[in-house]
Amino acid sequence: MMFETKLPLKKASAIKRLAAAALCASVFGLGAVGAHAATRAQPFPEWPAPVIDPTLSVDQAKALVAERSKPQTEWKGPTSGPRAPTGQFTIAWVSSDQSYTPYVYWGLGVEQAAKALGWKVVTLNGQGTVGGTLAAFQQALSLNVAAIITPADANALQQPIQDAVKRGIPVIGIHATAFPGPAPKLGLYQNIASNPAEIGQTEAAYVIADSNGTAHDIHIVDNSYAIARFKAQATIQPIQHCAGCKLLTVVNQPIGDPTRMPSTISGLLSRFGDSWYMTTCCDGYYTAAAAALRSAGASPEKIHLIGADGPPATYQMIRKGQYQVADVPEPSSLFGFEAVDAAVHAMVGEPPAVFTQPTYIVTKDNVEAEGGNKNQFIPSNNFACHYEKIWLGQATGC
Repeated sequence: MMFETKLPLKKASAIKRLAAAALCASVFGLGAVGAHAATRAQPFPEWPAPVIDPTLSVDQAKALVAERSKPQTEWKGPTSGPRAPTGQFTIAWVSSDQSYTPYVYWGLGVEQAAKALGWKVVTLNGQGTVGGTLAAFQQALSLNVAAIITPADANALQQPIQDAVKRGIPVIGIHATAFPGPAPKLGLYQNIASNPAEIGQTEAAYVIADSNGTAHDIHIVDNSYAIARFKAQATIQPIQHCAGCKLLTVVNQPIGDPTRMPSTISGLLSRFGDSWYMTTCCDGYYTAAAAALRSAGASPEKIHLIGADGPPATYQMIRKGQYQVADVPEPSSLFGFEAVDAAVHAMVGEPPAVFTQPTYIVTKDNVEAEGGNKNQFIPSNNFACHYEKIWLGQATGC
């Protein structure tokens, strides 16, 4: 789940920028080609929902952390699939906010994958507002692209998504809704995401293992997001079932308002002392939390933050020992390749490949691995080669 504080922007200004983007697209020939003749835009049935495992023994927690800390050299994704249609196709990356680094990384993955096929990508930026994102999506429709890929909340885009489906343009989300797989009720041909049950379970496992089953944990969540609520339950339940652990409290706080964090941290230190773990749905809280902890004089040896998503700031905090000790990151460019693969499947009328990238945890011991030296999670399983060989109908051998 990815979030960032949004800056206000006048809708007219956003539309003006999008009009300029459209002009550039027209000049450079990005929007001239529509969907492939065999394209299916209507989503297939949704996948089974992720299931939360509510219990973890100390030994199970230690084994799970050890397993999910290992390099991800083995490719566990698709090894066969449809060849990509040949021709000049354009797909749209409709970003809700290109100032947010994970969205940029995902969009770059889309561009890299499309380049391997000789396709083009037009990027349309919603500039961090709902109105701007709606305008960006409408612009993508006007360009008559072969597919639309977006990280924006699908619930807020229902009218243009349904318009796209009616026009035969498949819409692929990246974190556009809570669970991975097709989302027929929302019009998403595919939604690319990690398994949120595993993300929460991995956070809980780290807390239980690191404390040897004695952790006192605080969970912070933004309950306005369904995916955050789900991750919270996946994290909280194993800690509640850990006999020697204690869930101190659950804090419901908007992730987009860092100004609240100093008073939140002050209150937590006053109520629960200066030795505890904190878990969360997403790392957007932790830059402000770490600053508040430093200001309060709290020791990073006694307070440990465990998060999810893995933006660059997280890697830096783990590397430097600045309170955050572990993170369950989301893949960066791999998500873009998965999204383009879904577009290929849609263009030949087949359901998307059933694949969810295995969960990974970053600690100080492996912070430089699996893309960590670039402050990203980039699995070392050679995913780009595997996808390209499928799309181009070449023999395996990556």
